[in-house]
Amino acid sequence: MSDRKRKRSPEKAERPHDPAKKVAVAAPSATLKVTVLPESDGWCPIVGISLPSSIPLTPYKRSISSDPRILPPGHTSPPSCELLLQSSVHPNLDYLAREAPTGSADGVLAHYTAIYDPSTGSLQITPARKVTVRSTLRNEAAEIRDRVEASRAAAAARQSSFAQRQALSSEFGTKKARKAIASLTENAIASGRGRATSPGGTAIKQDASSAAVLDSMASSTDTMPDKAALQAAVDDAKPRPRANLAATTPADVYTLDGLIGADMRSIAVLDWQAAAVRNDDVRTPSRFVSRRLAAVAQGGDVGKLKALRYVLLLLNFLAALKPGRGGGRRLPPRDELEKKTGAAGALLDGIRRRFGDGGGMSKWHVDYLITHVAALSLVVDNFSSDTYDLKEDLRLENKQMSQYFHELGCKMSAPTEKEKQLLKLSKTEAAAHRIARLKLPLDFPKQRALAAKRR
Repeated sequence: MSDRKRKRSPEKAERPHDPAKKVAVAAPSATLKVTVLPESDGWCPIVGISLPSSIPLTPYKRSISSDPRILPPGHTSPPSCELLLQSSVHPNLDYLAREAPTGSADGVLAHYTAIYDPSTGSLQITPARKVTVRSTLRNEAAEIRDRVEASRAAAAARQSSFAQRQALSSEFGTKKARKAIASLTENAIASGRGRATSPGGTAIKQDASSAAVLDSMASSTDTMPDKAALQAAVDDAKPRPRANLAATTPADVYTLDGLIGADMRSIAVLDWQAAAVRNDDVRTPSRFVSRRLAAVAQGGDVGKLKALRYVLLLLNFLAALKPGRGGGRRLPPRDELEKKTGAAGALLDGIRRRFGDGGGMSKWHVDYLITHVAALSLVVDNFSSDTYDLKEDLRLENKQMSQYFHELGCKMSAPTEKEKQLLKLSKTEAAAHRIARLKLPLDFPKQRALAAKRR
């Protein structure tokens, strides 16, 4: 029986190295010196983050009140602040990293980072904080609605109902109304001296109620918005892309990053580039796109070619909508929308998020889409665009089309003699064409003052 037993090798076999097994680190010469830093509310190392280096996080501290009976191991006092890290750099996602709440399963664990220096044989242990990163999808349509509602609420908060009537009467009222407001202002100023004057200049006595009313009128005039503030509130609520008012050239006013955003990566133009190389005639449902496709594709500017493709997608998207109430539109089923627009996947979802409102589009959203198309046409035509082709695509009148471009800050004019020759227009044809020119300073529509009615 002993001969049948497996004989052991005289030399001890070496076991393969397990990479997951921890290996102890020992100092080469001197005794290991271990230093443990105390817990503090200052900055400290963070563990638990796995994000690309292109997404920076901004740290914040928030004061908290925790139960001193629930402490992580090694803590002598509850932490007085909570660490938050946030980032909105990504075009579609928001990132938020925060610690586990005190008292939870992860909140009672303590984390440390150790730094070993082999030259001195020292080991420094520092308390660290573990955070969990979560991402949320940013809804662009909700951001637009929130921005419009916030601007309206801010404008309403700046002025009371009385201040609104005063501002409207001062701007658009008759001479008699403006004179009455001036008289009220004089009375409010005179109330500080204890006496008020009538419109004729005669001093009158005031009782306690009159003095209180005049004092409230004097305080309300301090918060009365001026004409510039009213114009800014109106501009923020208009359905148009946000213009860069600090731009030094027309090319910086409306950029492709602002008009298209992250959808630029999903726009394919290889078929148009190949057709341009073969000198093929590409036909599209849009007059604007068809008349510019060959020149833009042969020019080699991929950004303008993608802008032209995006204009075609938006025009097809608008044509696929069904009539709704109040000038709005309704979205058809998704399969029908994909077939009519030629877009699918993330690109179609991006268009619906940017310009849609749930299952439909209000008049505000339709105007918002058309102003984006007009701004993209300016980029394609080097900020001097003939609006005739786009007017025919959208089935609008010259006055309506000119108003959309005027909302972007363009100046509208008839084509010059040189432009007539370039576009090959006769005198009769030139009468139906308008040229939109984007120049600095921008020319936005102003609030119109209503003329006083004559009696």
